[in-house]
Amino acid sequence: MRGPGGQEGKGYPIVILAAGRGSRLKKGDGEPKPLTRLLGLTLLERAVLSAREVGVEEFYVVVGYGKEEVISHIEEIERRHGLSIRVVENPHWEEENGTSVLAAREHLSGPFLLAMCDHVFDHQILRRLMEADDGTDTSLIAVDEELDRIFDLDEATKVRLEGERPVAIGKGISPFDAVDTGLFLCKPPIFDALMEARKEGDSSLSAGIRKLIERGKIQAVKVGGRFWTDIDTPEDLEHAKKALLKGLGKKEEDGFISRYLNRPLSRRMTARLVDTPLTPNGISLLSFSVALLGAFLFGIGGYFWTLVAGLLVQLASIADGCDGEVARLKFSTSPYGGWMDTLLDRYSDGAIVAGITYGHWLSFPEASTWAWGVISLMGFLLVSYTKKEFSLRYGRKLPHDLWDKVSKRDLRLFGIFIGAILNRPFEAMALLGLLSHGVILRYLLSGYRKRQ
Repeated sequence: MRGPGGQEGKGYPIVILAAGRGSRLKKGDGEPKPLTRLLGLTLLERAVLSAREVGVEEFYVVVGYGKEEVISHIEEIERRHGLSIRVVENPHWEEENGTSVLAAREHLSGPFLLAMCDHVFDHQILRRLMEADDGTDTSLIAVDEELDRIFDLDEATKVRLEGERPVAIGKGISPFDAVDTGLFLCKPPIFDALMEARKEGDSSLSAGIRKLIERGKIQAVKVGGRFWTDIDTPEDLEHAKKALLKGLGKKEEDGFISRYLNRPLSRRMTARLVDTPLTPNGISLLSFSVALLGAFLFGIGGYFWTLVAGLLVQLASIADGCDGEVARLKFSTSPYGGWMDTLLDRYSDGAIVAGITYGHWLSFPEASTWAWGVISLMGFLLVSYTKKEFSLRYGRKLPHDLWDKVSKRDLRLFGIFIGAILNRPFEAMALLGLLSHGVILRYLLSGYRKRQ
């Protein structure tokens, strides 16, 4: 993926259309549509940050309705994220959206990405468009051919294809093979096409695309399977929220407990946390604090405190997923955040083992109690270390198979939670420690066989 300037992910500016009123979504409350909030970010901010994810550095936002409020928000985005965004005013914003593209003409001399601020999308769609650029003056339109996935197919702009070539576009065409995602990689001929369509009485972007179709100057890029949605109504907004939350899971990396218990609960917590001032790192510290409190209560002994401790440890395990979920929703993931979260997990593991071991020692003051504590802690720490070392030494990750799933932290903490319910947290810890050592031995044998 190389931009016009030859640098990977760079060189392509993006034009984001944010001039419309959005009356169906806002129902007359007067707030400009680009300022609509969705899981911690406005629609405009989400579009800008999605483009930043693929290396875009040059941003043009076309404004119209409520421009003073939108421009003020753009300045906030610039300050918050260290970006430079050029504002383009469209004096004809009350016409259709093709006029907003034309308003940006004087600022652009080469190819550019085009997005609608009311479309929420996987940034990989932009990457696909850039990868498909052949360097000619042929524009590209991203289309979704998986029609059963479209939330409101009746309202979608349909596209008829012959192979990779669009032959018709419009909401009312039939038959059709795909729908327009609202994402494009445009070349300069788009402007003449829009001007010609406007002179003929149609100032929509689709009318300009039809002109390009007539001239054979546009190709389709199929992006079925990638998430995107158009937000025109409150129902669309709710659908986008549910879809974004559903997409937060890490199917390959999540363990059994994370996938079927923790993740459904953490998504609900994340849906509330994402609109608070809490940062992902702050959530990591909060989860760590809950785990430490659970560890302390394990050390008190007695069934009541043991049960409360088990509940807190499981709550910490659930909350441990929220930091990454909030970071992904707000485009604020960072190597430091992931590293800090990993370190806090190891510290909390150590504290939980120490608390359980000490609580058991109060009733059974024997050296073997501490020996089992050490054995368990070594298993918990080394199973994670073993996987990371394998990746470093061999340049690939261990497979996400059954052994990987049973060695996950989510299963360990859930096992301790069940042990607490049964008033057997020490026995649960020791059993899970032995299981961890068994997984380590299996990894060593697997590595040895590969060596042979």
